[in-house]
Amino acid sequence: MQKQWTLEMHYPSDGKDSLITTDRFDDFAEVERKMKLNREMIFFVKPPTDPLAEDLRLLDHLEASGLKIERS
Repeated sequence: MQKQWTLEMHYPSDGKDSLITTDRFDDFAEVERKMKLNREMIFFVKPPTDPLAEDLRLLDHLEASGLKIERS
């Protein structure tokens, strides 16, 4: 059972083959901060097994604001 958020950050021009870093966070606020600081990148996000509904809504809001986010 996955308890952390996993965030992969990729260069925008190369998509999945351009991994820069993979980070794991206990708190969604840290995921949000990392994405906002690197708005130009592409993000692949894997939520924990049982994420809070509010965190998923915030993730949807970030995507609607223009961030390039894919969920796995």
